Amino acid sequence: MNYYALLPTITSVLFLFLGFFVFFKNKKANINRAYLIICLAVFFWLFPFSLMYWTADPKKAYIFAKIGFLGVLILPVGIFHMIVTFLKHKYEKIVKILYAFSTGAWVIGFFTNYFYSGIKICFWGFYPKAGNLYFLILVQFTVVIAIAMILLLKNLNNPKFSAIKQQQLKYLLVAFSIAFLGSGDYITKFNSIEIYPFGYILTLIFLAIISLSIVKTNLMDIKLALTQTGIFIVLYALILGVPFYLGFVTNQWIISSIMLFVLSTIGPIFFRYLQKKAEKILLAEQNAYQQLLVQASKGMMEQQQLPKLAQLTVRIIKRSVKVNFVYLFIFDQEKNKFICLGARGDANKNLDITFLDDSKICQYMKFMRNPFLFLSMTKELKELFSEIHNDINLIVPSMLRDKLIAFLVLGEKTNKTVYSSQDIEVFKTLSNQAGLAVENCNFLAETQKQQKRLFDAEKLASIGGMADGMAHQIKNRLNVFLMGQTSIDFEIRDFEGENKEFVENNPKVKNMVEEIKEIIAKMTENVKKTDTILKGILSFAKTTERDTYFGYFAFKEIVDQSMDLMKVKHGIENIPMVLEIPEEDKIYGVKSQIQEVIYNCLDNAYEAIVEMEQLNRLENIKNNFKPEIKVSLKFIEGLVNIEIADNGIGIKKENEAKIFSAFFTTKPSSKSGSGIGAYVTKRMIEENHNGKIIFKTKYRHGSSFLITLPMSKNLAEPIDKVVC
Repeated sequence: MNYYALLPTITSVLFLFLGFFVFFKNKKANINRAYLIICLAVFFWLFPFSLMYWTADPKKAYIFAKIGFLGVLILPVGIFHMIVTFLKHKYEKIVKILYAFSTGAWVIGFFTNYFYSGIKICFWGFYPKAGNLYFLILVQFTVVIAIAMILLLKNLNNPKFSAIKQQQLKYLLVAFSIAFLGSGDYITKFNSIEIYPFGYILTLIFLAIISLSIVKTNLMDIKLALTQTGIFIVLYALILGVPFYLGFVTNQWIISSIMLFVLSTIGPIFFRYLQKKAEKILLAEQNAYQQLLVQASKGMMEQQQLPKLAQLTVRIIKRSVKVNFVYLFIFDQEKNKFICLGARGDANKNLDITFLDDSKICQYMKFMRNPFLFLSMTKELKELFSEIHNDINLIVPSMLRDKLIAFLVLGEKTNKTVYSSQDIEVFKTLSNQAGLAVENCNFLAETQKQQKRLFDAEKLASIGGMADGMAHQIKNRLNVFLMGQTSIDFEIRDFEGENKEFVENNPKVKNMVEEIKEIIAKMTENVKKTDTILKGILSFAKTTERDTYFGYFAFKEIVDQSMDLMKVKHGIENIPMVLEIPEEDKIYGVKSQIQEVIYNCLDNAYEAIVEMEQLNRLENIKNNFKPEIKVSLKFIEGLVNIEIADNGIGIKKENEAKIFSAFFTTKPSSKSGSGIGAYVTKRMIEENHNGKIIFKTKYRHGSSFLITLPMSKNLAEPIDKVVC
């Protein structure tokens, strides 16, 4: 039995399996195809050569050598092919020429003696002798491998390559450096030299390193990969080498076979033990920050506010993992999109980026569920993510009950190392904890909102009760006024009827009678208007019966009534109003509530233009300011669009977010501002009418309030936009 043939046979079969294993990991990837070609070349080199070692027939040995010559020719070309594919260099024509040259050389070599001139006997078995043109094959191997290594060296510090690709370059450089030493097999073919062809052992190391680079890209550091490979090679040499050496020296092959069996059995146990020791030493720093992340994930549950939770999370990750940047996107239920609540790192961070829940990116993260590498995504998805940053390395979705509620986007580590499998496991735990923490914050926020709603409801109920009592008292006074006005009207008309000639003949008396009549008429009209306002207040207070008050009414009518109230309140005759209301101005809603909204907006607009006039006078600015309030009504896409705009003082930037807050007002105490008008207005529009109200403003340039209402009785779905 020729034990020298056993190792090449095992190695050839091993890499045939390895090649197809990598290929089926991703059949569409060009680099995996090139890797398969390398593995096939190794197989067609080593397997025929091992048969050559096994056989005792020199003629068969010579045929096996010529068959194996194909693998010898294809191997360096496959290596070059893989490198240009990895670097994305366009050398397709050169690769094709090299494959064609290798195939042609093999055909010539198989049918002639130019490359292999015969066979020779060595201590390990038959081996081919170099022919007259064999030096060309040695030149081909040296030149092609050298060019491949030069290309790798040139791109080692290429700024266009990410840390992951830089790590892959290191793998390949080490692998090719080892493979280059395998050229010793070429020298052995010359007659005067007899060195055991150890090239397959170097090829074993070479392909093992590349396998780690392709199959487990970004799952371990280069130092760890080389250490594991080194441990494997040492054990491989001890387990297989010692028995063979013992058998060769003592010629006791039975004993050496038993030793081989025993060492092969206990070898994996030693390998696993040494591997863990190496990982513990080499990954000490990495394990430290992983422990920190695990502890931090537990502390997340103590946070009760989303913004603070987001800032805490990105700060911990940036400091412990030491990444160039980190973004945290959290789902906003009100906006129905993912917004960036936390970012740390590079200066080019964009906090305005948002992603819809049904976008392709979010759908992909829901499909993946667990942390994944950016390189694993399709080109289309990578382009969508490029809005965030150009150098993303890892994406960590946070799922809770099959729902995506947040996700992390991480850049490369500052030390240029890649994310290992242990990193991904830690981030998986972190994402689960983050999901629970976000859900906890959302629950607490919703609970606070519910409590605020209950408080507001109680407060408004109290206001409603007070309004009901006050309205009753006021109506009693109004009735007294109305009765008095009616009595005076009857008295003056009786006096005029009984003294008709006296009145007609005395101009002063006649004028006095007419003025009294006008005063009585105005008093009667204002009493009725006041009664209408009281009814509107009472109608809004009865929220449980609001549906009975919905109906169609004329928009211009409530605008006119609001203007009359403003004239009375501010003691003016004219209001600088511009109306753009179509003839068909019927809108749908609760008339008293819509009137309250319109009145509140118009009243604020008027006070804004008055304040602007006063400011101009105070600063002695002569800019021909012409105060104006513009009211427009439009029907767009089945919705009602109301806009009330003014060119008044506007709202300062720091106060914009507070406009619809309860009890917030910018009016001085001398004015009638209570701070509840805008708050109640928003609730009337959005809660009672399922509409939408927003505002646009610029200090000293005016404001505009945009109100959108449904134009139908179907108020089931709230409006989520304002049409313009």
